Amino acid sequence: MSGPAENREALLDRIRAGACAGERLGAVDLSGCDLSGVNLRDARLSGAVLKGANLSGADLRGAFFDGADLREADLSNADLEFAVLGAADLSGADLSGANLQRANLVGTKAHGARFDGARMYYSRPGNADFRNASLRGSDIQRAIFRRANLSGADLRDATGEANFENASMEGILR
Repeated sequence: MSGPAENREALLDRIRAGACAGERLGAVDLSGCDLSGVNLRDARLSGAVLKGANLSGADLRGAFFDGADLREADLSNADLEFAVLGAADLSGADLSGANLQRANLVGTKAHGARFDGARMYYSRPGNADFRNASLRGSDIQRAIFRRANLSGADLRDATGEANFENASMEGILR
């Protein structure tokens, strides 16, 4: 009979071997795991707990992270094109250099997160919480920040025209 720790290790082995792309993994707890460079393209991790996980350089294109806990996770240089992060918690996460083109970030909590140099072309961070987030040098061309809270956010050197309709922009750095 295998216990939760053995099941978790078996799952981690499968993920690291690239065998979980496109799979429904659900609300798994992978907190603090090193998943750098893994292929989870089109995987479904709705409600997953990845707090403090290292997903740097991972292929997460089209993956579903809606409602996931990604607080303080390292997603630097990860490819999240077309990913769904609706209502995910990215507070304190590092998404520097990440590809978030066309990603769904509606309702995401990204308080204090780093998006420095991220590619956010046509992403949808509407109704999201970007308070005190850093988007320095990011490409925000055609991003839709409608009704987002960007209070205290750092947008210095960000390029492109974004939609900030009804967004809270108090104290932003530009």
